[in-house]
Amino acid sequence: MKGRRVTLGLAGTVALVLAVAGGANAVPVRSLVTALGNDYLLVVAIGGVGLLVAIPVLTSGRDGNLVQADMPAPERPVTVPPAGHDFDETVGSWRYRLPVVGRKRRRVVEERLRTAAVETVMRAENCSRNEAKRLVETGKWTDDSIAAAYLSGSDVSNSSAGRRVSSLLTGRTWHQHCAHRTAAEIADRGEEL
Repeated sequence: MKGRRVTLGLAGTVALVLAVAGGANAVPVRSLVTALGNDYLLVVAIGGVGLLVAIPVLTSGRDGNLVQADMPAPERPVTVPPAGHDFDETVGSWRYRLPVVGRKRRRVVEERLRTAAVETVMRAENCSRNEAKRLVETGKWTDDSIAAAYLSGSDVSNSSAGRRVSSLLTGRTWHQHCAHRTAAEIADRGEEL
């Protein structure tokens, strides 16, 4: 198929060069008109030759002659855990609830929340890291007394017995309640930006 196209293209180029180089006498039009008897028949003959040349080109464009690339399989969405999943798993674990065993886990969660609070205060207040640390340590970064006491290092255990009992009635320990309240306050503060 490609060889025919090249051959026909070369023949057309040669005919064009001969017609241009030979001028008006290169193609014997008058003798062809007298041989055919009418100039309209000459136009029909030229059109017929053009149609014969066009037929291979038209048939080469059929659907059966097309080679299409195979599309790769579409990508599947990757499932990832929602934001805060690790926090919820850690705070909800039984090891976090135990008084003695969970102490280390509670400290890790508290430090992560403190770091997140400092960074959030830095963005919200447009202040330096040291100033944000000072606001978090003094508890002035929020109006929530539980979140402020939890991150300031002051004893959260001196809160009222009613609050402690109400947190137990929800199925959470006091430390879980404080961690969730602090995380919610940090998230609310971050959304204000």
